[in-house]
Amino acid sequence: MKTFARRSLVEFGTTDHDLQTFVADGRIERIRHGHYAASQEWRDAYVEERQRALALAATDAATDPPVACRATAAAVHGLPLFRIRDDGVAHLLTGESGSGTRSEAVVRHRDRWDGESVEVDGVRATTLVRTVFDVARTASLAAGLACADAAIHRVAATDRFHVVDEEKAEQFRDELRALIGCYPGARGITNARFIADVMDPRADSPGESVSRLYLIQSGIDDVGLQVPVTGATGRHYFVDFEIQGVLGEFDGAAKYQNPDMREGRTPEQIVIDEKRREDDIRGVSGQRLIRWTFEELSSRSAFLAFLGRSGIHPRQRTRFIRTDTK
Repeated sequence: MKTFARRSLVEFGTTDHDLQTFVADGRIERIRHGHYAASQEWRDAYVEERQRALALAATDAATDPPVACRATAAAVHGLPLFRIRDDGVAHLLTGESGSGTRSEAVVRHRDRWDGESVEVDGVRATTLVRTVFDVARTASLAAGLACADAAIHRVAATDRFHVVDEEKAEQFRDELRALIGCYPGARGITNARFIADVMDPRADSPGESVSRLYLIQSGIDDVGLQVPVTGATGRHYFVDFEIQGVLGEFDGAAKYQNPDMREGRTPEQIVIDEKRREDDIRGVSGQRLIRWTFEELSSRSAFLAFLGRSGIHPRQRTRFIRTDTK
């Protein structure tokens, strides 16, 4: 998303009166003091895009480069913010000796921190593992797992999700567990421990992460992930899940809407291709294949009801997982 600093606009002849008029007319959005974005683009942007824009604006406005943390750092790293509310502020570190404050477009957190940061596209942020830790302990369990899965996938997955470097995955898991061990009793630490145990580099989307979380919470074990199937013509497929002998896939809208994922195909062609793929998988495997979307993942009970209609039921008591955050 393109943002504009006031000083740059003034250099091209835009006056403060012009900016006030453009904001009043709804043509531009003031995202923080002295920084603007096109209103329609801002309204249409995902929370991740807005957080990145706010981080860039905070960096541009600062004398000393700030360090993004929590959800803002996750967005800077390109990690998903699953159902994390857009609060319109950049989350920055102030360190233990600073004061935790909130202003119009910035929240400064007094988090204990080792001082290590990385620069990503012009913004300083907490390291990847520290970012996962912070989101895991401050966001919902679903948001934390989606973020952690995306991070460990980036670290360890090769050839998309078909091949995993187990050594790299375990190294990242160990780094997260070591960080957790430094914060006994901290807010959200139970969530963080659970996420460190179950995060999986084979997950390829937040929808898959949340599906797996609901399966674990519901006591549905022995779930296959990225199940290989060889089609009738020798083509190799990977199905998201195998649950009690039933193949299952999370069907996200991105494959139909995102031009980068469509690979030049129209949404209609993608539907046809998916139907052919599904028919091939069913034909060679002899198994049913079910699909679900974020509508079925609106809650764990909604997902369980959907699975129940497909003949999939928990075979043991629901696993109780205490959460420290909402």
